[in-house]
This record gives sequence, C-alpha cells and structure tokens, in this order.
Amino acid sequence: MTTSWARMQQLYWRVTLVLIPSMIPALYFGAWALRLATVAFGLSLVILFPLRRRIPRAAILIHVGIAYSTALVELVLPATAVITVLTPSEWRPALTIFTTVGIFALAIYGGPIIASVALGVGLAVLSSHFVTNIPTLVALALGAAAGAAIRVAIAELIRSHDQWSRHALTDPLTGLGNRRAMEQGYLAFQVTAAKRGVSMFLSLWDLDNLKQINDTHGHAQGDDTLLAFADVLRGALKEEDLVYRIGGDEFCCLHLGLQDGASVIDRVRSVSPAVSVGLVECNNLPLSDALQQVDKLMYEDKRRRRGGLEPLPPA
Repeated sequence: MTTSWARMQQLYWRVTLVLIPSMIPALYFGAWALRLATVAFGLSLVILFPLRRRIPRAAILIHVGIAYSTALVELVLPATAVITVLTPSEWRPALTIFTTVGIFALAIYGGPIIASVALGVGLAVLSSHFVTNIPTLVALALGAAAGAAIRVAIAELIRSHDQWSRHALTDPLTGLGNRRAMEQGYLAFQVTAAKRGVSMFLSLWDLDNLKQINDTHGHAQGDDTLLAFADVLRGALKEEDLVYRIGGDEFCCLHLGLQDGASVIDRVRSVSPAVSVGLVECNNLPLSDALQQVDKLMYEDKRRRRGGLEPLPPA
C-alpha cells in the first residue's frame, strides 16, 4: 500500500470519528430503525477501528457497507420507524446525502466493481417505490460515478508520483540507484546490519581508463564500458548487496556480512582489471564519514597501482 492510499485511509477514520457526536441526537430523537442503524454504525466502528492497520481496506469497506445498507433500509421504512420529530420531507434529504456519501466512499476505497454492486443493491432496495426514489437513485449513481472517477485519478497520480520517484533515484544509463538512492539505502542497511548483528561494508570503485576511452573511442564506447562494469559488479556481489552509480566513473556498493573483501575485488578485477577500489567497514559511521574514508582508500589504491605497487589490502 502506497503512502497516498494510507493517508486516504487515515482521512476516512478521522472523518468518521468526527461523526461520533451526531450519534447522540440520533439515538435520542430517532425511532427504532434510526437507533438500530446508529448502534450498528458505532459498534462496527469500535470493532473495526483497532483493525484499521491489519486489514485497512477491508475495515473501511465493511464499515461503509454497514452504514450504506442501513441507510438504504431506512429510506423505504415508514416514517414512524425512522424519526418522529421531523417530517419525511425534512429527514429524507439528509438521509439521501448520507447514503450518497456512503456509495461515494465505497467507490473510492473499493473501486468500480464494489460501487456497481452497491448501486445494484440500492436499486433493488428502492425499487418498491421506484418513482418516488428516482432522485435518490440519481444521487447514488452520481455518487458512485464521482467516487470511481476520483479513485482512477488518485491511482494515476500515485503511478505518476512513483514513476518520477524512481527516475529521481535511478541512474538513467545503468539503471542502478544514484547517490540519492544510496543515501536512503545506506541508512536502511545500517538498521538491517544492526538487527542481524553482522558487519556492513561500503566499497567505492573508480574506472581508471574511462576518460581515455571517451577521448579515443567516443562517449558511446564509454557508456558501453560503464554498462559492462555495472553488470560486473552485479555479478560479483551477493544478491542482497546493493550497487549504485554515484558519479561519472564512480560506483558504490553496500555489502552485508562481508567476510572476504579481497575475493570480491579479485572477482571484479578478473573481468575489469582497470579499476581502483576502497573498502571500509561502516556499521556505526555516518555516510559522509564512510565516503570520506573509502574515497581516501580508493585514491591510495589508484596511486599505488599507477606506481606499479601492489594495491593496499582491503579494510
């Protein structure tokens, strides 16, 4: 469930809680049908409200369904069964609005199929006085259509938002996460490492010859080199480890429970030898400190490799 739908569900329960004070005059002035409907509304609220996180969609649909069904029944009962202190011309419009809001909510939270079923139920219940109830049926149809349309609009907004969020967190060339994605993944990895009681490492990889490839063979060849190296990193790491491209020729990896950093480096260099690397354990380090340390190790490795010396052992 997306954050947007979670907020919509929270909105429903907040609005429902606001209606609680209106139950008092309904119980006091209402006849048996209105009192029974009010008790059903309140009792279902007491039962379903604690379940709103465990079964969020079902809890709302059951609660709205109870309110909608009882309101429909009240519309076809004799006036004396609903409320005696008001005439039907005074309470029926309010009850029609309440029922319309109910089918509107069913359409938003349940979708077009649920709304169609609810509209069919409304037509069946109100068919005994069809001509009299035509305005109510029209209101229900409009409520169902409006709710379904809003649901579609919300779903499209969520889809667009998710798509833009993915773009904002993805490197367009390699499809890897970018630096912003790494900032989020880093914190999540630290939490996971702490829960499991394992080590967490950050590695930084820099392609030594990318500029030369771009200058000599063109940027298309350079892009192919970056894509190939991204695949090398994916293949060299464990499935739960994460790979990011954070700069032009720089890649970062997050490793969980890494036991042998040297073997990872050997696997990568066996396919892509022209790469410098730094590796640091970072369980309790802020990302900025971890990047500073691993960047220093990576450049030390690069200087040693250019000087023909053996690279530094991994941290």
